[in-house]
Amino acid sequence: MKKAEIQMQETILVIFIVTVIIALGLFVFFKYNQNVLEQTKLEYEQIKVYSLLATLPNHPILQYSSFGNSENALDTSKLLNVKLNDLGEKEIIVKQIYPLTQDAQCTPSNYPACNSYLIYSKRISNKNVNIISTPVSLYFPLTKEFKPGLLEIKWYY
Repeated sequence: MKKAEIQMQETILVIFIVTVIIALGLFVFFKYNQNVLEQTKLEYEQIKVYSLLATLPNHPILQYSSFGNSENALDTSKLLNVKLNDLGEKEIIVKQIYPLTQDAQCTPSNYPACNSYLIYSKRISNKNVNIISTPVSLYFPLTKEFKPGLLEIKWYY
């Protein structure tokens, strides 16, 4: 083999190795950016869920009001027919926690002898779930009583 042929083969080998190293670097950089974006998306969704948890009890569709004055309670009669807009892959449940009653989901036919109100449910696939909750006051207009409850948001991601 001549010296020029050896140099040509060395040059081709060096170019190939440099190309492989650059491709590997680009792949690692892409995966890192993808991971960072996924984490940022998760943090953003978590902030949205906490914001929803803080504002939902004060929503006019759910809140109990007496003569136009809003009270700090959820009206259980309003919880039976709530239609919320698309909130993503979540499940929102309001549970009466005391006194203990029949463990059943509330419908117009079994109200108020129940303890769980499904406000919103959209679950597309089996994914990981985060559950966050906050205590709320529930108002029962038939008996004019306030009872403790729990607003629970299951957030699928």
